[in-house]
Amino acid sequence: MLPEGRQVANLKGPFKELIEFTGQIIAGGVSARGGPNGEGYLLIENGIPAIAQYNENGTELKGNDAIIFFREQPFLEYTVTSYNESELRKVITYSIRNNWLVDHKSLPTEDETTLSNEEKLDRILRQPGVIAVSSFFEGFPINSRGGDGDFEHAAAIAEDLLRAGAKISDDLGIGILEQIILETPQGKCILAPFEDLYLVVLTSTDANLGMIRLAIKGVQKL
Repeated sequence: MLPEGRQVANLKGPFKELIEFTGQIIAGGVSARGGPNGEGYLLIENGIPAIAQYNENGTELKGNDAIIFFREQPFLEYTVTSYNESELRKVITYSIRNNWLVDHKSLPTEDETTLSNEEKLDRILRQPGVIAVSSFFEGFPINSRGGDGDFEHAAAIAEDLLRAGAKISDDLGIGILEQIILETPQGKCILAPFEDLYLVVLTSTDANLGMIRLAIKGVQKL
């Protein structure tokens, strides 16, 4: 368990504002909250994150992956705390044990996280279990990555499914459609908005949907 420390401030906003605020803090712990099920933690030293972790719906991001996720979010809630020397040692020991350390040598800069649409699709494709990903509009593929399948056929079917899902959500009065997930014994399929387009993501049966959904959420914000 992490020590509670002494609460210093509560912040709401993008990650950049947190970094600016903690620039004069020698070492501060930060609890992060995003959405109903998202919780994370950072240790920031003079505005530089040394430790990072984020968990949402059972999917955990650690170290650099967590930092990239924090950067991509337009709005999160943060609680900043200060530690005494004993508490700080406990935080560092706990974080090392759980592989939360940030490796700045391999961490991309802020500018490098501004990706082209092709790079965004590649980021999703790199998630374990993803077989292919394609952006489409009105049933026609725009950009596709991975797999040897018929992307035109997949885009046409995805468009039909998207329209049916939108009608069902409207008829049920449950709001605007955000994602559709299909699971079968042979694989999984995810449909999600992507700028002015939509994504269709095809995965294996053992793919971690939580991690893939976080990746989709991340590229939607870039």
